[in-house]
Amino acid sequence: NTAGVDPARDIIEATKEFTATHDFVNADKIGCVGASYGGFMTMYLQTITDIFACAISHAGISDHTSYWGYGYWGYSYSETSMANSYPWTRKDLYVEQSPLYHPETVNTPLLFLHGTGDTNVPYNESVQMFTALKLLGKETAFVSVEGENHHINEYNKHIWWHNTQMAWFAKYLQDDDSWWEALYPHKDL
Repeated sequence: NTAGVDPARDIIEATKEFTATHDFVNADKIGCVGASYGGFMTMYLQTITDIFACAISHAGISDHTSYWGYGYWGYSYSETSMANSYPWTRKDLYVEQSPLYHPETVNTPLLFLHGTGDTNVPYNESVQMFTALKLLGKETAFVSVEGENHHINEYNKHIWWHNTQMAWFAKYLQDDDSWWEALYPHKDL
């Protein structure tokens, strides 16, 4: 019944401890990446900390309430992570710990990746968080992986998906946006 707050605290504490005890690590250039639950955790972390220079969420859950009612594992997933708790009985879990309800606190550039055919975590979980960040003028990008499910299995798409992540990290962790710009030239929308 933590919906993420305890693991998030552990990740933040471990990251700070690691950077403090390893002088070869640049604490100002740490990236955060996760998929599925890790994608949720990546989004959630950005709502409660600014220790990451950039982040990537692949197929993450942005709203526990919408996932509860619509996601592939939905109800059963929530029965494991939030036992005997429901959106109408524990708003502190379902709303307060859903990244979608706190986009204004995100200050980290956040990339969303999601397969358009994802049957595990619905595509809209990434779309709605991306939209919220975009409306707030936050640094964000969204890359759809056409026809792919929860995992990116088609070889060429997998290579492109991997390169997209590495280019995002190069842009924010190495201050080199050339790879990102080569993959995704700037467009005025």
